[in-house]
Amino acid sequence: MNRYYKQEINSVHDKDLEVILDGLGLLNKFKNGKLKCKFCHDTISKDNLHSFFPEAGKIKFVCDKSNCVRELYYLLRENKISL
Repeated sequence: MNRYYKQEINSVHDKDLEVILDGLGLLNKFKNGKLKCKFCHDTISKDNLHSFFPEAGKIKFVCDKSNCVRELYYLLRENKISL
């Protein structure tokens, strides 16, 4: 029996981030500092972006602060969102 737990991880390489944000129509907002963390409302930048995900028809962003990452984990664990 395999003792290791396998989990799929969705990720975006740094070099692809702008292409994806452009495809979502969010690149200009990102470059102009107009995207905010869902939890703490800090401005999202390349330096602090942890995650983004769809919620209620919009794209939400999460910064890398430990409390914000913990809140994201809670939403995932409780199946309130999926990535």
